[in-house]
Amino acid sequence: MLRGIFPIVFTPFDRDGNIDERSLRRVVRFELGDDVDGIGVGGFASEAYKLTEDERLQIAEIVADEAGGAKPLIIGMAAGSTAAAIQQARRLGQLRPAALMVLPPNTMKLDEQALVEHYIRLADAIEVPIMVQMSPQIMAYAGCNLSTDALVRIAEHTANVLYFKIEGPGSAERIAALHERLGERVTLLGGIGGLGLREELQAGAAGLLPGCGFNEYFVRIWAAWQRGDTAEVDRILTHIQPLVTAVSGRGHEFSLHARKALFRRAGLIEDATVRWPTVEPAEDELNAVIELGEKLSLRLFTERKPELPDNR
Repeated sequence: MLRGIFPIVFTPFDRDGNIDERSLRRVVRFELGDDVDGIGVGGFASEAYKLTEDERLQIAEIVADEAGGAKPLIIGMAAGSTAAAIQQARRLGQLRPAALMVLPPNTMKLDEQALVEHYIRLADAIEVPIMVQMSPQIMAYAGCNLSTDALVRIAEHTANVLYFKIEGPGSAERIAALHERLGERVTLLGGIGGLGLREELQAGAAGLLPGCGFNEYFVRIWAAWQRGDTAEVDRILTHIQPLVTAVSGRGHEFSLHARKALFRRAGLIEDATVRWPTVEPAEDELNAVIELGEKLSLRLFTERKPELPDNR
């Protein structure tokens, strides 16, 4: 079972908005150097909602190739129908992911039973374990946030749903309710950049799927939590809270700009382009994030950058 810290890598683009493969490989190599428990691609942090289907597959292939099976791989997907989801899952399954992180169909208003059936049919049709993703903080998915009862029904009716990623308002309370009902039958994970990590861990979360940039701290928090050192957890969280809030507390699009600004400042990506449409932050706002990162002596700014072979 997957437990721990699994960063979802962002997608670097060049100035024309094309995928920058070399920069993406550097990001993957850097994040794996944090001693994380695995790596993910194809989520909101990857700007997957701004990619074509071919591009979503392309970045998944690049990340899988660069990771080389050294750590578990999580791949996100967001199909609009059960048939399309099964087709996508089988295609992505060729990359040997440890789990597929699946958002619900969100175009039409569907009742809970329809979404429950969607996940059950998908899970039963494929071999790769499913991670059900609930992200009501994203406007497009606010209307398909399943209740605790519905999520429990999914887990009870298929053995292939092993994970739930629960984020957004009230995430800790929802994780606690699921943990009480399902115990260790499934693994519960948090998100939103670690904004609610302390409460989510207390509620029964077994890890976090954050963005990129400062996961050395989340790795230390997870290690402290596992050994029962809550004082150390709180100390580290207090230390990094200004950066976590600055990056993840102002909305998802700002978070993309902030993380890419950190990596560009560190020389790991060539350009910090975020695909349009986006919310363009002021330069001083991004500089403030970079200053926080420098004050914390992030590994981004203190370690030698990973090198790539000339053919990559």
